[in-house]
Parts: sequence; structure tokens; C-alpha cells
Amino acid sequence: MTGSYTENSVKRKTSPATYFAKFGIILMVVVLFAFGFLINQQLIVIGSIALGCVAGYVLFPRFSAEYEYIFCDGQIDFDRINGGESRKHILRVDLDNVEVLAPETSHELDKYNNSNIKVRNFSSHDPNAKKYCIVTSDEANRVKIIFEPSEKMLELAKAKSPRKVIIE
Repeated sequence: MTGSYTENSVKRKTSPATYFAKFGIILMVVVLFAFGFLINQQLIVIGSIALGCVAGYVLFPRFSAEYEYIFCDGQIDFDRINGGESRKHILRVDLDNVEVLAPETSHELDKYNNSNIKVRNFSSHDPNAKKYCIVTSDEANRVKIIFEPSEKMLELAKAKSPRKVIIE
């Protein structure tokens, strides 16, 4: 087998907004339940229980996300895993179409920071993590992708496109 393959995954850091949203949903369900119970409306009580079940089964797993990067023969796939169960393929980037892959703090990215460029963040949102950026063209628009690759992924990308990949 002559192909190159590696994968890496990072868990997204839970933000205070996530905790606030979870608390708001739980508070809404409890208030609806208590209101329906106090006015003796069984429909509101059943509706609040159903809302709680839907929130627990559908909404809460979306709050704990994990991103997986798969490098295979010059292509990087970005997948999102919600709640450790459901996987969704988000994006595929071919290194042949990449303009630059560099650390987030690199001066190679300065010319792309001031332009009107779409940013997609697939990192853990941890300020201490070592993040890299890919600048690529998506049809007519440029896209800046922020992610946290492993050392092996960077080495394989550098071997595939040595002029486009900057490792510090």
C-alpha cells in the first residue's frame, strides 16, 4: 500500500453559552410542567414531558461535539460527531486546491486576514491548542479553515505539497 493515511479528533470545549442554553431548556420544561400541573391541564403536562424527552434526545447531544480530521492521499475530510454517536461529513479539502496550510499565527496568513474571507472553525476552541489554518478556494469564494492537526498529518501534508504547507 503506497497511500498515506492518518486521522485525528478533537473534542470541542464547552462554552458558557452551552451551559446557559442547557439550563434554559431545563428551566423551560420544569416551568411548563409546574404550570400545567397547577392549572390541572394534562395536555400541558404531557407536552412538557414530551419537550423534555425531545430536548434530551435531540438537542443535548448537539451540545457535545467532536471534530475528526481524516487525511488520505492528499485529501483532508472534516467530520462532526455529535454526542459520540452521529457522524456528519462536513467538508473535503484537496491539497491540490489549497493555497496555504500554516499555523494560525504565521505571517504567511497575513494577506488573507484582511480580506473578506469565510472562516470555518473545526477546532476545539481551546486558546492553548496549536491551531493551523487552511486557505482554499470553494467554487468562487475563499475559505479559511481552522483546525488542530496531528504532527503525522502535518508531515504527510508537507510530503504531498511541500510548497503549500508551512510547519513551525
